[in-house]
Amino acid sequence: MIRFEHPLSERVRSFLRIEHLFNRFHSESERKDNSPWPHHLALFSLFEIMECAGRAELKLDILQELERQKQLLSDSRFQNESPVITKERLQEVAENLQGVQQKFGQHLRENDWLMAIKQRMMVPGGTSPFDLSSYYFWQQLPCEHRLQDLQRWIATLLPTREAIRVLLDILRANTRAVDCVAQKGNYQRNSLAQNIHMLTIEVDIEHKALPEVSANKYITHIRFLEASQEYARGKQLTHDVPFQLIMCSFDPILE
Repeated sequence: MIRFEHPLSERVRSFLRIEHLFNRFHSESERKDNSPWPHHLALFSLFEIMECAGRAELKLDILQELERQKQLLSDSRFQNESPVITKERLQEVAENLQGVQQKFGQHLRENDWLMAIKQRMMVPGGTSPFDLSSYYFWQQLPCEHRLQDLQRWIATLLPTREAIRVLLDILRANTRAVDCVAQKGNYQRNSLAQNIHMLTIEVDIEHKALPEVSANKYITHIRFLEASQEYARGKQLTHDVPFQLIMCSFDPILE
């Protein structure tokens, strides 16, 4: 099975992008490989995190949702529910995030050496040894030395990562799943449950199907396209495609 997540709000879209970038950073930075290229990609991911999560309102959005989740745990309607995250854990994550006083990524922006590399990474081939000899020198240092640098640069960004991870854990746990069939590649549903923030679609990878989702509070339309490595948008499938539609919410979904 292959799982596709489709955010239904800009906030969730940002959370998923930031999660993806942090996962890529840690996957590449922690590889046991003396080659400099995993750390090159990790550094590029670090710069992308800095840009993607640098929006001033992001921290406020996260803190507000963490506070709302704490209030939900006190709601009598959900007292019989097993919490995905405890109130103490939510408080800990919020305090760690509030403890970061500087602007997100400010310490990176104040490092002239890193900003020079960031600028050159936007140029095709711009980080070649003759363009950035100091960066080439850093790449030749022992793997452990480079890893320590990467961990130091990412350190103050980790409370944001942890807070987003907690919120996405909640989102992915509060679900309602429906078994569906897209007839001739098309599926339509009149309405979703209230306060759905993300749709997850699970489909057998053997179908080679990519879901194209259009959703609002009135109607949800899913069209399955052929997975293609030649065209940006494959042809619509004409056979029936069984799949599971999972509705995800930050709120417990009541029956």
